[in-house]
Amino acid sequence: MATNNANITGAHSMLLHSVALPVFFLLFVVFYEPFEITALLTMEKSSFTFNVTMLFCILLVSMSITRCWLYFIGKVRNLSRVEYALWCIVEVLIASLFMGLYLSLMMDSAPPYYELAGTALKITAATCVYPYLFTWVGMEAKSRIDSLSQKTDDTSLIRFYDEYKKLRFVIAPEAVMFIRSEDNYAQIHYLDKGKSQKFILRSSMKALEDTLKQHGLIRCHRSYFVNPSFIKIVHRNDAGQIVAELNQEGYESIPISQKYQNQIAQIV
Repeated sequence: MATNNANITGAHSMLLHSVALPVFFLLFVVFYEPFEITALLTMEKSSFTFNVTMLFCILLVSMSITRCWLYFIGKVRNLSRVEYALWCIVEVLIASLFMGLYLSLMMDSAPPYYELAGTALKITAATCVYPYLFTWVGMEAKSRIDSLSQKTDDTSLIRFYDEYKKLRFVIAPEAVMFIRSEDNYAQIHYLDKGKSQKFILRSSMKALEDTLKQHGLIRCHRSYFVNPSFIKIVHRNDAGQIVAELNQEGYESIPISQKYQNQIAQIV
């Protein structure tokens, strides 16, 4: 059965972040009142409580949307620490822009929008930095604990590490059908409870080669590794190229380079 390491783009992490950060913002503003925010949010049209609640709602909605985007991006690729940090900065900026817009609409004699947006950014960044840091420390601690526990795990499993040497995917070798290279990523095609699945790993084929050979996968092309147990037949196609057909439906032929033809012929 395939398992992938918990990471910053997991569904539970997205939900927790989307709710916890706005709640922390609300409590921080109400009890700490940073940057003389009470005077800023006490207006003729509405009360301090109403405005704080509206800012909380704006932050909640904007965080929910940006975290949904991050979740779906995480399905396609793994973000590095730097990319994730930049994403956090961008989502705070987006929320601040909407908060500034709300304040400008609510004030009778509002300062210029950029001033209100800047104030909102200052308040949001100051309050959000704490949950961001707590989340980061928690993820790092969990990652280290997982790494330590995985050292004693069954060595028969294939462990896939990304280009940053972080464990991303663990699977039994007999479940892997083939691996295909595409740009800077490796597409791992495997079976999970009889269903075809795919995991995308940011890594080169060269970095994976030694590990895959140790677990019985063989290279058949500069862009492909294949599990011999999934090869149904090897033949020459209409274009004159030697290809392997898998015993699973829905997959195209896998090319076999001349360099690897003898090796494949001995195994299949």
